[in-house]
Amino acid sequence: MINLDNTNIKEINLSVSERPEIPTPEQDIEHIEVRGRNGSLTKKYAFKDIEYKITFDFLESASFKQAFRQAKQVIFNAKKLSFEDDPGIYYKIKSVVIDDATNDILEYGQFTVTFTLDPFAYEETDTIEVTQQTTLNNLGYEAEPYIKCYVAGTGNIYLGDQVITIKDINGFIELDSEMMNAYKAENDLITNLNNHMVGDFLLIPNGQSIVKFDGDISKLEINPRWRWI
Repeated sequence: MINLDNTNIKEINLSVSERPEIPTPEQDIEHIEVRGRNGSLTKKYAFKDIEYKITFDFLESASFKQAFRQAKQVIFNAKKLSFEDDPGIYYKIKSVVIDDATNDILEYGQFTVTFTLDPFAYEETDTIEVTQQTTLNNLGYEAEPYIKCYVAGTGNIYLGDQVITIKDINGFIELDSEMMNAYKAENDLITNLNNHMVGDFLLIPNGQSIVKFDGDISKLEINPRWRWI
């Protein structure tokens, strides 16, 4: 069965007519033909969004029209799509299109929803506290972590062969590799701190990586945001 955020579709009197297929993203690949060269040159780019269609059924004693209105409210507001038989994994919803519903009988209706999803399946992850050299083991695709760095001055963060410098911070700085943003959120106020970070935002590659820090940094809190293709 399907969950939209924390709502199981059974709670809004919906079911699916057939078991949904497992979505897989398509990678943007360019093939370049070069005269005199055997075969083409291949350039691999990012993964494309997933277009995922699900047909929902309604069969209850209540009026379908009322249930359809309630269902649309849940669907349009949903940020995550997940499956009951794949716990701890979810897809990020970017947009939805709901087709017109068929309603030939008062208590029965059917409609199709096209979800535009982020290319990756994300794992619900816990925050990892790092106070000394630590090994991260990424079993999935390259991850874009969130890192909260506690620092009283200047220091470096090392992740594998990557390094970034945090400079002139007294307290903490938040590094969001997905949003490519360095900031501090406190008391409902967000402060831009991108000019206090030197280097590229850190990525966690597939496999094992060592994370460590030096200087005036005392602790890291890392949400790795493991993801899969």
